[in-house]
Amino acid sequence: FFCQGRSRPPPRPRRCQPTAPMLAFNVKTTEPVPVEERLRRHVDTSRFPSGHAFLKDLQGWREKMRSQRFGTNGAEAVRDGQLRYYALATHAEHHFRTVDLKNEAKVVFRWYDTFSTRRFVDQPDWAFERASVLFNVAGALSYLATSQERGDPEQIKLACRYFQEASGVINELRKIASSASWLSFTPDMTDDFLEALSCIMLAQAQKCFYEKAVADGRSHAIVAKLAAECAALYQDAGLKLKAPLLQEAISSEWLAVVDWNRALFDGVQNYYAATALGEAGEYGACVSRLTHAVNRTAEAVNMCQRHSAALQKQFRDAHALAKDAHAKAKKDNDSIYFDRVPPYATLPKLPRHALVKPLRPEGLDVPPPEAPPSPEKPDIIGAAAAFGAASLEGRPPPPSFDEASSAGVEDLVAMGFSKEAASAALAQCKGSVQEAAALLVDS
Repeated sequence: FFCQGRSRPPPRPRRCQPTAPMLAFNVKTTEPVPVEERLRRHVDTSRFPSGHAFLKDLQGWREKMRSQRFGTNGAEAVRDGQLRYYALATHAEHHFRTVDLKNEAKVVFRWYDTFSTRRFVDQPDWAFERASVLFNVAGALSYLATSQERGDPEQIKLACRYFQEASGVINELRKIASSASWLSFTPDMTDDFLEALSCIMLAQAQKCFYEKAVADGRSHAIVAKLAAECAALYQDAGLKLKAPLLQEAISSEWLAVVDWNRALFDGVQNYYAATALGEAGEYGACVSRLTHAVNRTAEAVNMCQRHSAALQKQFRDAHALAKDAHAKAKKDNDSIYFDRVPPYATLPKLPRHALVKPLRPEGLDVPPPEAPPSPEKPDIIGAAAAFGAASLEGRPPPPSFDEASSAGVEDLVAMGFSKEAASAALAQCKGSVQEAAALLVDS
């Protein structure tokens, strides 16, 4: 196997490409809420002229959003529909920020857990509504990612991007939830689960790079680093999913797939790293890493043995490659090199090469809501001057500027100023209503 400079060049081990199953998650469901009916009386048309049209749009998109499903609408339409409603809900949070949803409007949003569908949380809070919709956006992106044919060079790139965007949306959701006023969460909205979910999405994006590197014939040293990052991300996700609440509430198949991948990629990273060790003359360390690769891939095989033969084949193939490579390396070391085989625990951690990060989809950048019309400043100075002119309709002119201050106060009050402010301004301006009006406008 790893003969170097003795009798023959070392044959490189076959490539192990475990196209292990990838995870997608479903949308959360919600109950109908008559937001248009309940919020209609809270619309101030002087400040929000299009308020009633906005509520109609909000209600329509909420109904569309809550009825969308991957099977009937397609993941892309679900993603776009959820993002559209998310933008409207974001604007609604601004427009109705002074409305007590629970006590005044009687608006309460109920959302169910995506795994334990009998569990739900009720909250009269737009932030809760927005966070729940973002969960669905991330779910749609995960479904789009797993729908790609990863054997196709272009589709595997799409899958990789969708997984990273799903992670980015989850991170945005976590920001909303971390500053939330509500204290009750369904298991799928706890920070532990969301953090684990973000890790899983990144692990699957990294796995796309790993699979492409294997398919492109990249060096074993590069593939080992990519696999090491996959292993680390699955390890992080697995640890976060150990919380008792999540172990009880999250789908057992989900938990199982994470564990399979933890074991598999721990073995695979060592399988590829062993090549470089053998080529460097570190035959004992090579055997040690291959021993660990055999054991970990065997664990993955044992964990999935109750599942379909097609799924098991991926893990069995990885185990067979590691086992074959180990047998050859051990034979060469035992008969030719006699290098000491160190305990695996004493070997350094393998270097990791992360090629993925959370990405923020464009749809999360919601444009500012419609600004209410700014009330135009009345031409108070001009109005004040008009008081000194005779009315064109034959009415008597208002008091002249040199009349008693009481008349001036009444004039300024008629223009919209308070009596106290008018009196103070007239005193400062020596009774001039026009100057007092100008002073009040500028103040």
